Amino acid sequence: MILIAGANGHVGREIVRKAVDRAVRARCFDLKPVDMPGLDTAALEVVTGDIMDIEAVRTATRDVDTVMCVLGLKRQTKELTHEMVEHGGMQNVVQAAIENNVKHVMYISALGVKPQAPATSLAAKWNAEQALIHSGIPYTIFRPSGYFVDFAEHFAPRIKETGGFTLIGDGQTRLQPLAPADLAEAFIQSIDNEKIKNKIIKIAGPEVFTLADIVHLVGTVVGRQAKVKKLPFWLMNLLFSFMALVTGSRGGKDFLYRMSRDSVCSSEDMQTVRESFTIEFQKLEPWLQQQLKQ
Repeated sequence: MILIAGANGHVGREIVRKAVDRAVRARCFDLKPVDMPGLDTAALEVVTGDIMDIEAVRTATRDVDTVMCVLGLKRQTKELTHEMVEHGGMQNVVQAAIENNVKHVMYISALGVKPQAPATSLAAKWNAEQALIHSGIPYTIFRPSGYFVDFAEHFAPRIKETGGFTLIGDGQTRLQPLAPADLAEAFIQSIDNEKIKNKIIKIAGPEVFTLADIVHLVGTVVGRQAKVKKLPFWLMNLLFSFMALVTGSRGGKDFLYRMSRDSVCSSEDMQTVRESFTIEFQKLEPWLQQQLKQ
């Protein structure tokens, strides 16, 4: 049996859908029961609980062979931080997995993770990676480039309403986004797959865009000629630094750091993906057209 920890997230829901379609025995774990209209979830087991509650994690991992840890925190607060959810949650997963003889733990990290990264989310994911790597449990860590969903959920509504989008910097930051279902496919194909155990796999979609490219592409999909507005990094750095000082939240600074760096995989990274999995990667424009019709 697999455990999908974070079953209500974008990737988690796609894993649930694939598990149902392929009759994979699965248990869903999240704060709320998974709710996917139109999908027959009768064969799924559902456990609700918090990843930061060790007893809930113990219950969730009981009689499980494989844990897929695909949850995360969109925005941290003073009371709930990335470190608490990513690292603290992984420490609980590791402890419960050892106690319950779990044979494989998979984890969604991110491109750009490193110790003491300027973005607290990336630093927390690095710490979670290290907890898993040093646990002695066979692991697979995925470092995705980013997801298509941001452009459907954030770019498209703004461009459709205003005809424009404001970027930080010159708009030339490069991205190689990925459909959540394609990452979910990699997770499913990793079940009982010995050749990807104890590996860190960087994974991205088939296309590279600049941020400005994406604004124009989304504009085409929603039927508007999108105008790109640009704010300089130095100005936003001053603003977000002041906000962090006043509020104690580094959310803006984290966002600024992520927007200032390319998020693309090397050709060697993608060759490893092709050798490890059989995935027909989706392209962004048709994916957006399909999603925005719904």
